Order: sequence, then C-alpha cells, then structure tokens
Amino acid sequence: MQIKNKIILGFVLLSGVLMILFSVYIYIIYENNREKTFYDRLQHKIQSTIEIYDKHDTLSEKVITSIPEQSEYVFNHNQEKIFFINPINDYNFDNAFFQNLDAKEEYRFHYKSPGEQHEKDGLAITFFNEGIKKYAVITAYNQNGFEMLYSLKSILIYGNVILIFLIAIAGYLLSYVALKPLNKLVHEIEAINPNNLNVKLIERKSNDEVAIVASSFNGLLAKINALVETQRSFISYASHELRTPLAAISGILETSVKYDKDVENIKNSSEQAYKELGKVIILTNELLQLSKIESIDSQIKLIPVNLLELVIDVINNYKNRNKNQEFDLFISDGYAIESNDIIILGNEDLLKTAISNIIDNAIKYSDEKKIFLRMEMNTSEEIKMSIIDKGIGIESTDINVIYNPMTRGINTGAKEGYGLGLTLAKKIIDIHKGRIEIKSKPQHGTEVSIFLLTHNPL
Repeated sequence: MQIKNKIILGFVLLSGVLMILFSVYIYIIYENNREKTFYDRLQHKIQSTIEIYDKHDTLSEKVITSIPEQSEYVFNHNQEKIFFINPINDYNFDNAFFQNLDAKEEYRFHYKSPGEQHEKDGLAITFFNEGIKKYAVITAYNQNGFEMLYSLKSILIYGNVILIFLIAIAGYLLSYVALKPLNKLVHEIEAINPNNLNVKLIERKSNDEVAIVASSFNGLLAKINALVETQRSFISYASHELRTPLAAISGILETSVKYDKDVENIKNSSEQAYKELGKVIILTNELLQLSKIESIDSQIKLIPVNLLELVIDVINNYKNRNKNQEFDLFISDGYAIESNDIIILGNEDLLKTAISNIIDNAIKYSDEKKIFLRMEMNTSEEIKMSIIDKGIGIESTDINVIYNPMTRGINTGAKEGYGLGLTLAKKIIDIHKGRIEIKSKPQHGTEVSIFLLTHNPL
C-alpha cells in the first residue's frame, strides 16, 4: 500500500474512531440527562397528585394531564386504590411493589407497556394524610424524550457518515499536498539516466525530510559516480596493461614459429615469452587480490596481532630473498617499554600484504637503498608505523590520486608496476579502521605512515 493511501486510511480511521467515541459519549450523556429530567418532572407531577387528592372534591375536574399516557393513583395503607386520574392500568401493583416502596419510601421503576416501543417510567412515594399512611403513584411515557433521543441518534449517525466522508476528502488533499514534494523527488530520480550519473537532484531550500533525502541522495549519486568512474578507469587501464604483455607474447611466439630454426633462438624466444607471461600473472594476481579485498566486508574476523612481530617477519622474508637489502628498524622508547602489551586487532595475512606492498614500492623507487622503519606510539591508543625511503619521491600533483587503482606517479618512468600496491594497502588499512598518510618530496624520498588502534585484551 502506498504511503499516501496509508496516511488517508489512518487519518480516516483515527478521526472516525474519535468521532464515534465522542458521539457515544454525547448519546450516553443525553440519555442519562433525559432520564433524570423525566424523573424530576414525575416528582413534580406526583406532588401535584397528592395536592389534588387532598382537594379532589373541588379540583379534580380541572386536572389536565400534560405527559403522554400519564396515569395517577393513590392507595391507602391496605394497598387499595382510593383515587386515580386517567387510569390506564397497564401495571400490576402487587404486594412486591408495595414492599419495595415501603423499603425505599421513593420507588422508581420502569416497565414494558403493550403497544409501546420503549419502556414506560413510574414513580411511587409514601405520604401521610390525616395521620394515615398512603401511597401515591404516577406512570407516564416519555414520548418527547424518546423522540428527541431518536433524532439525536439519527443526527449523530448521519453526521458521522458525512464527516468521515469529508475527512477522507480532506485526508486525500492533505496527503497530496504533503507528499507532492516527495512525488516530485521520485520523478526526478526516475528521470536519471543510468549511463550518466554525473547529475544532481534539485536542491531544496527547506529543511524538511524531503530536502534531507534529496541531499543524501545527491551524496549517494556522487559516490556512485565516483565509483563508476573508478571502475571504468580501472577496467580501461587493466585491459590496456593486460593487452600489452599478451600482445608481446603473441608476437614473440608468432616470430618464433615462423623464423626460429635452431634451439638457441627458440630458447631465447621462449625466455622472452616466459618473462612477459610472468608480468601477466603478476598483474592478474594483483587484480584478483584487489577484487577479493574489495569484497571483504566489515565482518572479517580480526584477531589479536603483535604488530612488531609481524613487521620483523616481513623484514626477514625480504632478507631471505635479497640479503643485500638493508633495513633500519627503529623502535621508540615508549613503544619498546610497552611492547609486550601493544596488540592490535587485525588479519595477519592482510596486514603483511599491506606492509609488504609499501616496502616493495620503497625498495623499487629507491633503487634498493636502505629502508627505514620507525615504530612508536602516536597516542596512548594509537600505533604509528612509518616506512621511509630515500628514492625518487612523489610529485605533489600525484599525492591526492596515488591511491586510485592503476594510478602511478608521473615520475615513475620505466619502473615496472601496475599502480595497485598502495590501492591494496589503503583498502586493507581501511578494513582495520586505520589510516595512511604520505609525505613526500621529489628526489628526496617518501614517508608512508600507518596508524592503527591498539587492542587491550580482557
């Protein structure tokens, strides 16, 4: 069900229920008031009956009954009828009736009279005449009260029906006005071309919910557009980078098939093809690794990791591959004192990949010069690890885009690479709720700092 229909239905139901409850309240109040008013009237009438009884020899002919089916009776102490005016005799004044009257001295009663739609009302009291106890009784039919009650009932029913209908119309108009900005927003969203996300919804000057949704959607569009552009650039660059070595391999093998006649030439051609194939494998592995990391969500399992031990393992791996590569590991006094307690929550394999990628870049772009690693406590809850090289550095124009996939510095020259190392490293550090900062000066070197939160196990 649409929100508009829900608003209308809810508005009508709520208003209808409140109106019906109020109508029932009015009906009950009126009914109680009708009954009380009629009994008050009967009380006045019964006093008149007693007065008439005292003077019935002179006044009885002048009595005019003013209530429909009004009947008046006087009984002596033996329960014998001794006086009456307009007797209808539609009620049985039995012994039980007089017992109730004796017990209460004023007895209100009602009963069903033949031919009447509603019950008739009666009032009986005791009085003393010449020292003798007697009973006065009056019965009547509250025709005017019932007619007014019926009229009120009809008015309330038809009034509620008409008002609910009017409320439904008002609810429709109200929902139309209230949701008009939202409908306009929907039309704007539907008009967006999926092939061109570089658009924005019309900015709203108001501060209502529609303006907030529009602003949030514009932010989402900007992020999606940036992601799409990154993916397009990534696919274009990846296709280009894969095409180059594959074309080289194809050319080498084609030349070898056509022209190589001896084993030596065939061997040379095979070695060249193998070398180019190695580039394809490296690039493919990096692309697959990037795709895998991008698919990792925030629910990745993180365990306590000693960062210092992890860095030492990474350095030892490099030493095993190239004993001539030098490293200078510096641990600050604050870090060294608390080294046994400084633990982070992380994924050891991913962290090794991130640190190794940064060290690879440092080694590659410094022509395998000494790499400096510095570990210290940036704050009481944050570790800072810096990887410093004395290489070619990064141009200032490249700092802001260096994390983008397939993006390399303009000064990298003939250095082999695919611009994925820092992209992978940043995504891994982001997964660990950390951050990376780069400081670089062309021809003087680069400092890449990794910041990670500590974890104090219970």
